[in-house]
Amino acid sequence: MVSLISCLSILVIPLLVTSLFYQVSNAVNNTYLDSICHKSTDYELCSSTFAADDRTPTADLDVLFRISISANINLLHTTNVQQIPKILETLNNPQDKTLLQNCQTDFTNAQEKLSNAFAASVIRNYTEATNLATGAALLNAACDNGYSTAKRPSPIADVTGKAGKLILISFIIVDEILP
Repeated sequence: MVSLISCLSILVIPLLVTSLFYQVSNAVNNTYLDSICHKSTDYELCSSTFAADDRTPTADLDVLFRISISANINLLHTTNVQQIPKILETLNNPQDKTLLQNCQTDFTNAQEKLSNAFAASVIRNYTEATNLATGAALLNAACDNGYSTAKRPSPIADVTGKAGKLILISFIIVDEILP
């Protein structure tokens, strides 16, 4: 007599194999990913971002968008938690402290917008995802503008530059997704 587990195995295993092949067949190939990165303002950042993520080899455009958003969330989180507090400890000028604290707030709000953009992409609402990512880009720019207006050097200019470039990569991918 055939057991229930044997019957389920016969049905489930082919479905799993089929879904695996489907996922791989919809993956963006290296040439296509390379063309996306060439459209970005920083080819090396784009390439290294995707190379560092284990999801990339089987990723379709939807997953590539989420990878770019996740990289940005991680960058802003790491900056807020590790880098900014250490810099604040070394600052003596009250204006410099205020500017950096404003950036910390902007980054926290940008992380929230990017997290919501990620969630919107899961349900394939790319209009909402783009609007949220635009909001995050504006918060990133507000940090830069604070320093520009005050004519002060930003100790995190590299972060705001990288965050802006990652958001542009996300926009390039959305342009590929939407007709």
